[in-house]
Amino acid sequence: MPIDGNKLGISDRRSYLKTLGSTTAAASLGLIAGCTGNGGNGNGGNGSTPDEEPIDQAFLSPDSLEIDLWRAFRNGMQEAAEDFGLTSDAQDHGGQLSDQISQIEGAITSGADMVAATAPSDSGVQSLAETAASEGVPFFEYWSMGKWLLPSSIGPEFVQYQIPETFHAGAIPAQILFEEMGGEGNYVMILGPEGHIGSYRNQGARQAQEDYPDIDLLDAIYSGGWTRRHGREVMSSFVSNYGDDIDGVYANNGTLGLGAASVLSENDMAIPFTGFDGASPNIEHLQNNGPDSGEPYQLQEQAAPPFWQGGWFVAKAWDWLHGWRPRIPERMMWVRTTTVLNPGLDQSSFSDIETRFATPEEYLSVAYSDGHSPYDWKAASIEESGDDWDPQHELVPIRQSEWEQLQWTEDNRPSGLTIPDDYDNEQLFDEVEEDYRSRNENGMNPYL
Repeated sequence: MPIDGNKLGISDRRSYLKTLGSTTAAASLGLIAGCTGNGGNGNGGNGSTPDEEPIDQAFLSPDSLEIDLWRAFRNGMQEAAEDFGLTSDAQDHGGQLSDQISQIEGAITSGADMVAATAPSDSGVQSLAETAASEGVPFFEYWSMGKWLLPSSIGPEFVQYQIPETFHAGAIPAQILFEEMGGEGNYVMILGPEGHIGSYRNQGARQAQEDYPDIDLLDAIYSGGWTRRHGREVMSSFVSNYGDDIDGVYANNGTLGLGAASVLSENDMAIPFTGFDGASPNIEHLQNNGPDSGEPYQLQEQAAPPFWQGGWFVAKAWDWLHGWRPRIPERMMWVRTTTVLNPGLDQSSFSDIETRFATPEEYLSVAYSDGHSPYDWKAASIEESGDDWDPQHELVPIRQSEWEQLQWTEDNRPSGLTIPDDYDNEQLFDEVEEDYRSRNENGMNPYL
């Protein structure tokens, strides 16, 4: 219940957090907001009362808004922000951490009440999270993950990591590639930047390869980036070294795959390659280039839901600013991916693979919606929908037993790191996983 019948305004909450310290302030703020996380009063509007400074702005800091994947994320944020009566802004950092920190500081100074970002490298996550936390602003990190950096190490303001699956989703493109190769032959692997969590998808491919004894990996190279240029550079090296011995290409990212495809086309190598992330040029490529096209052809795109992720960030930051606090399992979560399959392939050929297939048209109609999407953003909010809230996409807690997929091992664990006891509470993780599953069980997956 409110203290003395009043709520603190956003600027006052930030001062309160900094003054008392994160742990104490988090507990007190739950009382101040009058919300325990099990329901809400459904104010709507800008979330303010007559004596409050309103919640009115969301801010996104992505890699590059020249990449349509991040434009889709921004569009989801904008759509949700409008539904909650907020404004929104996005500035890309171009791979420069110092610029990103300055942009986030400037956005908060200008009134941003919530921040989502992807750091240019995993090592930059802590600086971004601390920048937001120091001002009492809820922070969400997408697709980068600090080594052994738990959100609880920063404070309650670090609300959530959300990461596309690594091993499971990394295995699916490999399985499709190996099946398309007829279960035999040689492939090469184009990785992303070394040390980035997205590059760990290759471990899923290596696990999948164990079931294909006649498939051989010729070489794997870290690209140093996620662009077509980087894909071209690595593929050029592969073609020079292995030539026609290459029967397939596993690319950790679809944009890298398109760069590789341009080199393959120049060398008359009409072989398959994989993709990941859901950029529209990849979806369009697999729409227009099938196995009989005489060109290198993309088999699938292992697609994350960027539009949904942008909207989810707004809905949950809204909840946080109204007093909701996520449980430990909710603060580090896998987001399930969807397999967009090349329409020239027979889906039944891959029926044994654990995934959900979508057509290019189904995916594009939602991921790059130019109208109002099928999502109900207020339904994703506990504050607005109470116990009937629905995430509208599949999220799964990252368990301690899966930390090896993040390249968190006992060998590189920092000395003196304290891990909250709840990470060992399997019952709690089971409850959260089942809670999210049951809420989404009868909900929609607009890609299918």
